[in-house]
Amino acid sequence: MTGHDYSHVVGAPAEDIQLVSSKDPHSDVTTTDVTPDAPLSTPRSRHLARTLVLLLVPLGITGYYFWIWLYLLSRDLDEAVKYGSANESWVFWSWFIVGVFALDWAAHGLVGVEVAMLETSFWRAPHLIGLLDHSEGTWGGPGGWVKCLTKLFKERNIAAIGGWYISLNTYRLWYLLAFLTLSLYVGMPLSGITMELSDGYVPLNEAPMVVGRNSTDFHARYFSSTSDSSIHKGSETAWQVGSPATLPGISIIYTPEHVSRKDHDVLAQIPNNLPTDPEVPEMFLVPQASVPISGTSWGMRAGFNCSVVEDVSEFIIIGHNTTGLCGGGPIQICPRARMVDKATNIWSYMEVGSRMPMVGPSQVNGPTYDSTAPDPFGSGNDSQPDVFEFALWQVRVNTSYAEIENFNNTVGPTVKGLDTPFMKADNGSWVANATFFDQKTFTARSKAKNDVWQRLINHGRQTIEVAAPIGVRCVVRSALGSASLDPATSTFSNFKVEYPKPFSDPLVKAASPVGRLGTQVENFLPAAGVNDIFTSINTRATKAESNSISLTKFVSSSELRKSISMGYVKEALNLMYDGQYGFEGSWEHAGLTSSRKGKILTTGDLSPLSAVIPFAIWTLGSLILGLVYGFRRRVADSLSGFSVFRLGVRSADRLGDSGLLEAKEAEDVGKLWRLPGSLDKI
Repeated sequence: MTGHDYSHVVGAPAEDIQLVSSKDPHSDVTTTDVTPDAPLSTPRSRHLARTLVLLLVPLGITGYYFWIWLYLLSRDLDEAVKYGSANESWVFWSWFIVGVFALDWAAHGLVGVEVAMLETSFWRAPHLIGLLDHSEGTWGGPGGWVKCLTKLFKERNIAAIGGWYISLNTYRLWYLLAFLTLSLYVGMPLSGITMELSDGYVPLNEAPMVVGRNSTDFHARYFSSTSDSSIHKGSETAWQVGSPATLPGISIIYTPEHVSRKDHDVLAQIPNNLPTDPEVPEMFLVPQASVPISGTSWGMRAGFNCSVVEDVSEFIIIGHNTTGLCGGGPIQICPRARMVDKATNIWSYMEVGSRMPMVGPSQVNGPTYDSTAPDPFGSGNDSQPDVFEFALWQVRVNTSYAEIENFNNTVGPTVKGLDTPFMKADNGSWVANATFFDQKTFTARSKAKNDVWQRLINHGRQTIEVAAPIGVRCVVRSALGSASLDPATSTFSNFKVEYPKPFSDPLVKAASPVGRLGTQVENFLPAAGVNDIFTSINTRATKAESNSISLTKFVSSSELRKSISMGYVKEALNLMYDGQYGFEGSWEHAGLTSSRKGKILTTGDLSPLSAVIPFAIWTLGSLILGLVYGFRRRVADSLSGFSVFRLGVRSADRLGDSGLLEAKEAEDVGKLWRLPGSLDKI
């Protein structure tokens, strides 16, 4: 057999030699033809696994965080109580487990689409060094980012003004992949700062023990006009000593869903305090447990707003109504007057007016919670709330001993247009204004006039000054009924009026019914002295001298408003909880569900939006790249070590004596910068 001559293929690359069939049909030997322009080709296929990872993982991770943000971190939550579900700690720890794998999952999807993009003319690597950078995945972490930035300074034009632009244009794919990865690197730690586990309460499937009145025993109380334990004395005593305005137990005051509890400091922490601000939110007082409760409960819905009166036109009774009609009827209007002299150096005259509407015929028992009470919270019932008005004149006289230095005679806004019961005579002494009293015909007028007259006759020359009148007007709404309680937000809803069992019911057996909220305030406030007003709001304004007590200031209009509001607070506490704070006599409330202490997920130091933005960038970028390039056929699943090794074998003849074996880094081999970064040889 004649031998074949291969001399003409000396120096040809090994991969350019192909074996083909002999053209001689009579020969039984396979011959070799040289085809230098026909390179070996690598099979191309679609690698869908990485594409699915690139599409689904960002959607899943970002969607999971968005769910945490929407349903846990952005929910309406009473920050003072922190009530949630028992599984929220698992959500918190599961997110950190996701964070451990998220970075690796993100890189796993991007390295697949990276190959497909490098095969396009727009994203192709400019030289072999750029391709090797992609093979190392330097865009996928801080180490590669620092290394790439360092490498930029080795390029010739990097120091020029347009150096950064040239670098961005040359390595555009590398920067794109690095930017997407950086978004995840930023979003993950930020997301951990946006949430935290806080001490709170989680549901417990058992009925709670509570204290407080219910619909059965609301009227079952002890009544006496003299005993300090009577309901009529409890509110007054608690008001006079300035007792705490908290409820028993955990002390949660439920408010309507539209009320922003953050706007009221007294509701921003546990225990809640009954508010005395000018704008008191509507409240629902229910039997209290030692933990948050949920379900449907019976209680008192109440709202009282007391405001400072600056003009007599703001009053509807004082200064307008001069009759003494205070009997039963559809509307009770009760104007009264009284002089109180309890402090050594200040005595006062006050007028009180009240209106408590009733439905139906005249009632012997007065305003109470039954069918005679209008629905003050019903639509269109703006004329139904109870009204209480209070006007106060203060007279300062000489003390029994040393005079008060730096006496504060500031009273704030006064009632303009309101007549005065006092007038100054020509000799400088103060006398009663007869005209003022004569135009009033209500019952207590004559006694009040005589008291004022005698006080001025006996001590008129001791009068130092008379303060201008100050006034307060309160609008009060209250009803008894049932409502649904939301322990997460400390709100109530679906309120329905439900009257308590009548006082004459055999299960109650009470002597008389309990009056509506405000009836006790009307009884004890007109008998209060200036010093009682100060003690009710815990204001230090007294000075003891020997066996007498002197005051260092007049009551201001704002202090009077707060004191009257506190009177309603103490009456509400007395009506629902008998003014008690202990758990003696607690009972099991079968209609409610209890809770226990636990951990719940709350917003951390950063807003969740700070993490959502980088997550959205990462997810959107990954979806675009995956949909556009992920389903294309490509030469390899990724730039793996085997792919790079194969590229090196096929490029060996081009390198020649380039100092490759002596170089420490690929960047030190100058020829690598001149070789194209095409994937054709893989």
